[in-house]
Amino acid sequence: MSVYNRTLKQKHMLNITLVTSEMAPFAKTGGLADAVSGLGKELVNLGNQVTVMMPFYRNVQVLPLGLISPLRMNVGGRQITYSIVEGTHKGMKMVFVDFPHFFQRPGLYGDSSGGYSDNDERFIFFTRACLEYYKRKDERPDIFHCNDWPTGLLPLFLRTHYYHDALSKTAVLFAIHNIAYQGNFAGSRFNLLELGNEFFTSESLEFYGAVSFLKSGLLYSDLLTTVSPTHAQEILTDEFGHRLQGVMRTRKDRLFGVLNGIDEQVWNPETDSYLVRNYSLNDLSGKKECRRKLLSDAGWSTDDKRPILTMISRMALQKGIDLLEAASKRILDGDSLLFVLGTGGRRYEDFFRDLCRRRPDQVHVRIGFDESFAHELEAGSDLFLMPSRYEPCGLNQMYSLRYGTVPVVRATGGLQDTVQDWSEENQTGNGFKFEPHRADAFVSCVERAMRTFQEKSTWGKVIANGMRSNFSWRNSALQYMSLYDQAIQLKS
Repeated sequence: MSVYNRTLKQKHMLNITLVTSEMAPFAKTGGLADAVSGLGKELVNLGNQVTVMMPFYRNVQVLPLGLISPLRMNVGGRQITYSIVEGTHKGMKMVFVDFPHFFQRPGLYGDSSGGYSDNDERFIFFTRACLEYYKRKDERPDIFHCNDWPTGLLPLFLRTHYYHDALSKTAVLFAIHNIAYQGNFAGSRFNLLELGNEFFTSESLEFYGAVSFLKSGLLYSDLLTTVSPTHAQEILTDEFGHRLQGVMRTRKDRLFGVLNGIDEQVWNPETDSYLVRNYSLNDLSGKKECRRKLLSDAGWSTDDKRPILTMISRMALQKGIDLLEAASKRILDGDSLLFVLGTGGRRYEDFFRDLCRRRPDQVHVRIGFDESFAHELEAGSDLFLMPSRYEPCGLNQMYSLRYGTVPVVRATGGLQDTVQDWSEENQTGNGFKFEPHRADAFVSCVERAMRTFQEKSTWGKVIANGMRSNFSWRNSALQYMSLYDQAIQLKS
């Protein structure tokens, strides 16, 4: 599962097509959007030709450079008339699939009542439209880089509906960003795929009576990746495989872990326009001013010396919110301040609102998401909490390290790969880690971090170690280019 690094002198640059259901800044529900954007820009910087294909959602704003319309396609016995909108972004060619009935909706995958009932039909159509685009142009990329379940059917369609086209010779790398989201649909909807019944078996797309789009991507792609080396090992296990561990084990020789990077132009304390004052490792005075602003905005004394703990998170069981819920009294009784930013399950939102009411002098909560405030929190806080039950990669711990905010994390997935536990004896490490997913282990880890915080010279070393960490997309992009080469060789 190791990935060799490709150097810029190796072979030719590539024609790469990223197929995705979301990409920042056009449409975003989570880390997938940032990952596609960051990787795409770095692949361009390395000299590759990059095309991104995604749905044309209602809030997408792009300067159209081309329009292909009308186009027609039969999907599941239904004729669909649609358009292709072409544009550019950061050196990438953008290809948007436009069919208002499917994509001009309030949410990408669903609304407040749940997922859209026709999500299977929406993304069958989207996948077919991506392939039809290249078929009509009579050209093909070197590789399709597909992302998560909405694109999972593409490698199968290359082997079936497009088997006799030159396009079928294109290699496919399939990236698993979160194996818990699988795109499973009622078996009665299998006919929408227009495939023979031999594909609705346990050896193919059938998954506990359902049709699984993610399983298609796992079985029929040339190579598989997930977003950290540790998570590549985790998803082979019963604990983290989400019932697909058996499938993953059959393909483990084609599975690689490549850590996500961060956009260092957006997340840079030296240039961040959201901050009251910028700062660097050589001059942290600006961080102190960012801290004072946080305290002032919360209505607290700007001279408060207690450690500021922060959590920016989707409020869900995966993120370990239950641990913070169980540990909050002991952590706050330990004389600390807590900022929380996020949205999610009603139960957890209500818990944080109630905690804020009960401890107004220690807890500040904002339900929702605020990009500006997220940057201010990363800059002004002392400790960042990520007690995740599982975390395929995670980005906030990397942002925190870059901003001199020390992460406290559970040793899982990308958190295990990016945070090194502080060793007082060796003066090494950039954060604090705990292993068992238990409240007492979490509290013990936070208390150890807060004790270290009181030792200012030692704390400065922890901060410095973190700020020197390198999580740029370039390293990740070079690893992906190596895997693209390998996938193309396997296909040839």
